[in-house]
Amino acid sequence: MKILILSATQQEIQPFLLTLESIPVKPDVLIGGVGTTATAYHLTKQLHHHHYDLVIQAGVAGSFDNKVAIGEVVVVKQDCFAELGAIEANQFQTVQQMGFSNEPEWYVNKNPLLDKLPYRQVKAATINTVTDNANSTSLLQQKWDADIETMEGAAMHYICQHQLTSYLQLRSISNVVGIRDKSQWKIKEAIENLNQALTSIVKDLKR
Repeated sequence: MKILILSATQQEIQPFLLTLESIPVKPDVLIGGVGTTATAYHLTKQLHHHHYDLVIQAGVAGSFDNKVAIGEVVVVKQDCFAELGAIEANQFQTVQQMGFSNEPEWYVNKNPLLDKLPYRQVKAATINTVTDNANSTSLLQQKWDADIETMEGAAMHYICQHQLTSYLQLRSISNVVGIRDKSQWKIKEAIENLNQALTSIVKDLKR
């Protein structure tokens, strides 16, 4: 199986990179950059030149309203471009609701691998701006009721679905959305748990 590991930053998957010597058939690794635009460009370019049986996006994420515990590893069942639309009368409308797009609002991962993994399946909302503004967060949550917040996930779902490439979005929770006091964040623990899960998945798939 030919696998591509995709991450926004090297820091998020550094422990995994240190284990590559112990993996007989090494996956390719792509550091795609932060945000949907960088992810879209670099992933599309990579898939144009290489075929993969599976793309695994790995990174840390925030939890909405403590729906997912800090440090927990999850797999994303569905993701959305949460800010793509308009705010009118204090309500968020998607481009689909406004009649500007025939794309689905949710990009749902139907890969049967999700059901074989021991991680909770969640809904994610991909945003462009991380904020501590409670009104902004509440407005989006009224529409999406997501479990976690990411900055790249929906772009990966979108591209892989259009390229007919199997994919998996693996996340570990480092913080609660809205709390910008980083002394309360658990980035180190989230990265450790993320990389343990990523290493285990890749080794199992390589057997």
